[in-house]
Amino acid sequence: MDIISLVIGFAIGIIVLGLAIEIGIKKSSQTTAASKHTKEWSISEIANPRIMAEYLSDVELPKNSRIIVNQCKNKEMLAGLDAKEHKGIRGNYIVGDDRALILAGPIKKDEIAFWTVEKEIVEQLKREFDEMWSEGSSLHKGKET
Repeated sequence: MDIISLVIGFAIGIIVLGLAIEIGIKKSSQTTAASKHTKEWSISEIANPRIMAEYLSDVELPKNSRIIVNQCKNKEMLAGLDAKEHKGIRGNYIVGDDRALILAGPIKKDEIAFWTVEKEIVEQLKREFDEMWSEGSSLHKGKET
C-alpha cells in the first residue's frame, strides 16, 4: 500500500508542478503592447508635439507645436505657430517626448493611426524630424510675427 501511495503522490506532484510552470510561463509572456491602433486621437495628448505632414488638413494645433509640412489645406491656420515647409516630406506623424502617432494618411480628424511608445521608433522619428526641420524653409517669410 505504501508503494501505491508513493506512486500516486509522485504523479500528483508532477501534474501540479507542470500546471504551476505552465501558469508561470503564460503570466511572464504577457507584455504590454508598445503600439496600438486608433481612429480617435488628439495632438494635445502628446507633450511638445513635432508634426511632420506630407499633407495637413484642418486639425487643432497646439500653440507649442513645431510643424513642418509639404502641403497644407489652409496655410492661414499655421499663422503664429512655429512652422516650416519642406517639399521632400513623404509621410505623416506627430512625435512627442515619449510617444509618437503615425498616421496611415494625411493629418486630419479621424484618420487611422498607430500610437507607439517604442523608444527606438520615437527616437528615430525625432531625428528624422530634426533633419527635415533644419532643411525646411519658413512659411512666414516677409510677414511680421
